[in-house]
Amino acid sequence: MISAAQLTRLMDVGLAAAHRGRPAQARNLFQGLLTYKPGHVPALVGLALTHLVVGDYGPAETILKDQVLARNPAEPEARALLGLTLAFGGRADEAVAVLEQVPPESPAGQLVKALENFEA
Repeated sequence: MISAAQLTRLMDVGLAAAHRGRPAQARNLFQGLLTYKPGHVPALVGLALTHLVVGDYGPAETILKDQVLARNPAEPEARALLGLTLAFGGRADEAVAVLEQVPPESPAGQLVKALENFEA
């Protein structure tokens, strides 16, 4: 059995791998976590990230829409990552509509605010 602390550490390792150019290893880790804990939102978001970082926007969008937001439409991290996925995929108008729905007080909302400042 994996403790909450161990689950958090494994998530951190997967995110670090995705951000440091090892998306295949990160994807394997997140898929393993999802085998252990199906539907785990942070692992699903991490799995989507492994697709986003290599420009594989379709699977990232599908995971976020069908497996996360279909069950929890208000999930701010998934909504923010979907907005980024759409933006990077050349769908700016859709991205803006999605990102406008991210609560500004959430950590994901702070990311959206930083992106707005970046574009200005």
